[in-house]
Amino acid sequence: MADLVRIAVVGDVHGDWDATADRRALQHLNPDIVLFTGDFGDEDVQIVREVAKLDMSKAVILGNHDCCRSALGGNIDLLYEKLTTSYLERLVGYLVSFFKRPSKPAVEQQIQMLGDSFVGFKRVDYRHLKLSVVGARPFAMGGDGVYGKTLLSPLFGISDLKGSAEKIKELILDAPKDHSVVILAHNGPTGLGSESHDICGKDFSGRGGDNGDPDLAEAIKLCEEECEIPLVVFGHMHRNEGRKMVAALNRKVFVNGAVVPRREGLNRQFTMVELRDHEVKRVTETWVKVAAGDVCIATMELELLSNRFFHMELKLLELQLLSTTSAMELQLLSIRFLLQLWSSSF
Repeated sequence: MADLVRIAVVGDVHGDWDATADRRALQHLNPDIVLFTGDFGDEDVQIVREVAKLDMSKAVILGNHDCCRSALGGNIDLLYEKLTTSYLERLVGYLVSFFKRPSKPAVEQQIQMLGDSFVGFKRVDYRHLKLSVVGARPFAMGGDGVYGKTLLSPLFGISDLKGSAEKIKELILDAPKDHSVVILAHNGPTGLGSESHDICGKDFSGRGGDNGDPDLAEAIKLCEEECEIPLVVFGHMHRNEGRKMVAALNRKVFVNGAVVPRREGLNRQFTMVELRDHEVKRVTETWVKVAAGDVCIATMELELLSNRFFHMELKLLELQLLSTTSAMELQLLSIRFLLQLWSSSF
């Protein structure tokens, strides 16, 4: 039997990253590899710099917010297409920041800082884990459009969905045959449901709809007969009251790590995945409380039983709990988890 691989997923950060506290939390969890789904902030170079310094095996994709200013020139039509008050406000902000660009574009700075850990349209093979991480299209945000097209073409030589699907497929099929292939994307694929509670379902439109990426879905489909892809990790579609954050289809497990905000007080959120023998064994939403001399862990476990069913249970484990730690705080956190579990099961 192959060794167990433990993966920590950091979903959309959106400014909630503390270099010291998150490093301590990850050291406590002790994963074999950390996967970041992007959206660190609105081209927040400082947070990306801190993530790049993290001394752990890691793979990173960039999201739409990580290029939101640099991509403005090629996405005026997209902004007008989705014209609402919030988009108008964001457009004004982008226009202001557009004329305050750093001397070197922020997207290029982020990619350079991340170095080999950046996996956009790239594959990294971790031979000691027998694991290959394939990065999907960077900056993706769902639908039939290509967000950040003016960046994708010069940086990666790809400007349309067909080219993106072909590139992702090529990366998957060229992975070592004895490796488990994990896809890391900012947004998930189409085909996982169109209701607001579905893993990639629209919750920003009264009509609902599938907000997945068609190129990622096409790439996965093209590879199905030639290799197994046990795990697809992404974010972008933030958790709402009923959204299912884990889905299983055709012997694949899809994990949405976008729990936003990922920080509540001293508690920091990670999604833990256990992988063995090309199969996902467990998916766990994990909150780690980090304080001086005090680490406690509250875990909501989503344990895979088959391709169709998940067993859900709530488990609290207290480690090195000091007398000054509030037991009521843990109880309230566990009650909130339990209510979310209950609502997501319908």
